[in-house]
Amino acid sequence: MALSNVHLTPQLIQAVRDSIDILDIAAPHTRLEKKGTRWVGLCPFHKEKTPSFSVDPTQGLYYCFGCGAGGDAIRLHMLTTGDDFPAAIESLARLNGIPLPTSGGARSSDGPDLGAVLEAAAELFTGELAKASRPREYLAQRKIPAEVIEKFGLGYAPKSFDFLLERLSSRFERKDLVSAGLLSTKDEGDRARAWDRFRDRLMFPIRNGSGRLVGFGGRTLGDDRAKYINTAETDRFQKRTLLYGLDLARRSAREEGTLLLVEGYFDVIAAVASGIEWAVASMGTALAPDQARLLSRYAEEVVIGYDGDRAGNEACRRALPILLARGLAVRRMEMGDGEDPDTVRLDEGEEAVRRRVDASTDFVASELDRILPGHDPDPPTVARVAKEVRELLGPIPDPVLRFGYGRRAADRLGMPPDLLFQRHQPRSAGEAAAPRTVRKREVTSLEERALQLLMSGEIALPAAADLPPVDVFLDGICGNIYGHFLDLYREGTAPPEAGAVLSALSGQGEELDRIARILLEGESCSEKLGELEEALRRLNRRWQQNRLRRLALEINEAQRQGDADRLETLVEEKTSISRVLHEVEPGPQTL
Repeated sequence: MALSNVHLTPQLIQAVRDSIDILDIAAPHTRLEKKGTRWVGLCPFHKEKTPSFSVDPTQGLYYCFGCGAGGDAIRLHMLTTGDDFPAAIESLARLNGIPLPTSGGARSSDGPDLGAVLEAAAELFTGELAKASRPREYLAQRKIPAEVIEKFGLGYAPKSFDFLLERLSSRFERKDLVSAGLLSTKDEGDRARAWDRFRDRLMFPIRNGSGRLVGFGGRTLGDDRAKYINTAETDRFQKRTLLYGLDLARRSAREEGTLLLVEGYFDVIAAVASGIEWAVASMGTALAPDQARLLSRYAEEVVIGYDGDRAGNEACRRALPILLARGLAVRRMEMGDGEDPDTVRLDEGEEAVRRRVDASTDFVASELDRILPGHDPDPPTVARVAKEVRELLGPIPDPVLRFGYGRRAADRLGMPPDLLFQRHQPRSAGEAAAPRTVRKREVTSLEERALQLLMSGEIALPAAADLPPVDVFLDGICGNIYGHFLDLYREGTAPPEAGAVLSALSGQGEELDRIARILLEGESCSEKLGELEEALRRLNRRWQQNRLRRLALEINEAQRQGDADRLETLVEEKTSISRVLHEVEPGPQTL
């Protein structure tokens, strides 16, 4: 696909590079597993049984050690979709909400880069902080070390309406200062008046995850009613897509697997000054889905360190489903009313900040404790709370994790876990509830027990070649689960973990629900190899007996049609199965 009127500027291409996650590009084409700081999987460009495709999300690169294919996220998108470069840029820009300049109104590609405008302003702000005593005294009162000030590039915007306007007008056009979000304007008749947006404010440079400066935040040092203001929204600066401090936190976040999410600039700085390098801020209390996507790109777990007041607690609860939907584990840092990481550091010291982060608790579990009744709830309360529990757990994509929390809640409510997640199906008027008799079949329980033993990870399994065929499972759902397990086992060098089977079954709702119940409701499987062997033997024997019955019918049909070759093949198979059955000591007759 070729672009028609979309103008490819260096700024657009860089914005696309900054916004895309190479894991998001690769994931639809191969199943990736984390190995250290990289992710590996089967190459989408050639057939292979052993994973040799490696993705490094920190550098945004991929490489296959088997076929030699490699490149960045844009290149990967082109190869997997067939798009040429212009089409790839347009597609990825639209996917990530990046405005597309048209050829008719776009600034030429050799025009001034707004990044240079912002960097020039940052340099001026830093220089002013070094000269101004009042902002430096303010930072000293907040106990911000000099090395942290330098690390975050803090600065100061003087109390002037035209500081930037005068200092930068010789290097950049006024319209570029406006486009960069540094000037405010107002139309007055035939001309527009412009003035500095930031005045008498401590300045916080805001960079995207790759370290490119996209805007500023400013904290007033005077009597301005707006304590904090940010760069005006531009193509580069959209607060919902940014996390303050991510450029500094991302490496340690990948090593820790965790990000501390706080509200404001000083909370991030307080955490870093306390030795917590993996802290970022949502720049306010309203977490956006795009910010959650960024968090999930760099970590598997988020510790929320929002303020302990009512607004902060409510914001935590609003953020929880957004974070859970991205597959993130969520903990809540304990905060009293009026406390935040910055005040804790100032009042109690840096060790207290670290101690509270370490002591943060599972937020889903604490929310369950909050909404579940104390004891002996009446039926209306049980129904109401069950609905709240379903809403709380609904965003969790992992069925095993969701079922685990649900089982805990169901126990507290005195109801079966399956009933907790059951959707009510209203009957038509006058329709009576049909009596239902549920009889647990040993056949089903035997198949489920075999699956639980196979996927427990607690016992040594036979080689994949020694396991029976999928046909031994008569339950269709169990057979599908076992088939995926067997395929993964044959592709790898070791039995697949339950998580890999879950990934392979992604989107198959009945299978995911069944496997969650099998893994969580069964007893321990340690030292149960003998039971597994017996279960597989019984399943295999049952299949062989069923196969003999079918063979008898097929042999009769072959004789009737006079198909001598097929008749010979069927008789040989019947003889072989009969010999195996007679060699094996019969087990229990009731299956």
